[in-house]
Amino acid sequence: MTNNSMTPFIIQDSDTNQDVKQTMYIEPFFSTPIGITQIDKALSKKILAFIKSKDMKLKRNVGGNSISSDLYILESDELSDTKKVLTDSINQYFKEIINPDEDVELYITNSWINVNKNGESHHLHKHTNSVVSVVFYIDTCEGDTISFRNQNCEVFGNLKFNNSPKTKWTVPEWDVQAFNNTLIIFPSSLLHLVKPRPNICTGTRISLSLNTWIKGDTWFAEGSPNQ
Repeated sequence: MTNNSMTPFIIQDSDTNQDVKQTMYIEPFFSTPIGITQIDKALSKKILAFIKSKDMKLKRNVGGNSISSDLYILESDELSDTKKVLTDSINQYFKEIINPDEDVELYITNSWINVNKNGESHHLHKHTNSVVSVVFYIDTCEGDTISFRNQNCEVFGNLKFNNSPKTKWTVPEWDVQAFNNTLIIFPSSLLHLVKPRPNICTGTRISLSLNTWIKGDTWFAEGSPNQ
């Protein structure tokens, strides 16, 4: 068990009437796993070259940004190596979190390009019909982020505390900086959004998004005590 938070406090020993320093350990059980990893920049260059060579058509998305009309970008022969690298990274995350049988893995279903100019955003959403979703950042600036919504921020139900600073357990939303050549992996059910891109940014924010599904047997054997 990993002790992620230690809070010192003082109690009094009833036998000696002496103050005793104690430590309380707080464990982040039931947290949401978000994987972040760096990918070789050669993949970003390959995707950018692919976009330019195809004269990619874009369509307007909710929130003002644009996405590619092609929702199966990684099915192109030119990106087969890229697809393999991304698939391997996704399954590394999946196996770390789920620890499935050897014959169970994730595969990429649909994949598309996102384009955000300054001032454009992406609405709050989650990805249906998918197990794990991924964003791969190809071209970003320092002000680019992705925001995840905490659906369990009311840890103690409907209690509200005046002027209470937010902690990592009660914050309603968390921003993660979007760095070039970075892969962010998360459960598809997790709500997320992109806030309006700062006007100080140069260039255009470009990312690749994709969804996944399960390949293999996920059911318990008949008669299993875990059913």
